[in-house]
Amino acid sequence: MKNFKRTLSIALALIMIIGLAACTKEITVTVNCDDAIIQALSGNGSASPAGTTAPTAQPTTQPTAQDTTAAPSGDDKTEAPAGDDKTEAPSGELTSSSSLEDVVAKYAEVYEKTKATGTFLGKSKTTCTSVAIDGKENGAVKAIADKAVGSEGDGTTPLSPSRDDNPGMKCAVKPEDIQSYKFTDNGDGTATIRLEVKPTENSRRFEDPAGDMLDVMEDVKSALASISALSWSEGDANSNVVLTSSGYCEITYDKSTDMMTKAEYMLYTDAVAQHMNILFFKDKSAAASFEYIVQYPSA
Repeated sequence: MKNFKRTLSIALALIMIIGLAACTKEITVTVNCDDAIIQALSGNGSASPAGTTAPTAQPTTQPTAQDTTAAPSGDDKTEAPAGDDKTEAPSGELTSSSSLEDVVAKYAEVYEKTKATGTFLGKSKTTCTSVAIDGKENGAVKAIADKAVGSEGDGTTPLSPSRDDNPGMKCAVKPEDIQSYKFTDNGDGTATIRLEVKPTENSRRFEDPAGDMLDVMEDVKSALASISALSWSEGDANSNVVLTSSGYCEITYDKSTDMMTKAEYMLYTDAVAQHMNILFFKDKSAAASFEYIVQYPSA
């Protein structure tokens, strides 16, 4: 997991470099995750930069999680989603009209009990869904980027946010992290909870809505800042790079044991970098979007 996280961060930095040099005839890329070394070597061919002014690259809008009921904006009094099932559940059990606070509390209970076993492991998959240079989609660079980051895990990913040294970690998700939610009694002794987090800029694990639930990307800025061939026409990596994280989790659990039977965690990441200089390209912008999904159990 540690190697994967580092690879993904470095790959994003790579995309920024590749995108700026994409008009060269050939680009060879080498990524060394252990030493965080990135080399982008351009081959024969003339390059013609497109313009000198870099418009702001807009992140690709990620798909809205399906089958969720939007929580109202404004105060913290979240209304429960309307449900068709009017049958009253026994006291203490959730229904489709349960409050956000009750649904999140149940999620935390199931999460902690399942994660404490250390045996509920998932398989991850990463894809690059979009790359834009100076606001224009670039399919050629996207193909290179997807090859660089596209991967499937080995089926040993702990429940997100994964922390290998603490399988019994307490759930960090809070009601105020959630943008929409849904509870469904499946009628077969299981129930399903779906939570969609609020989009978060420059998220960090366990510190904000996206980081409380998902394995957000954290070290991209430092990876970009460490590239000697890359400079900034104004500001630095910290001020010019923005990552927006969003996503959802959907878990199904056994109501008699409060143990998960299956789960899916999806992270969407939109990354935008501006005011970049590399080679003779000046004040350029680049954007990339990623999907990182983990499905449990892996078998």
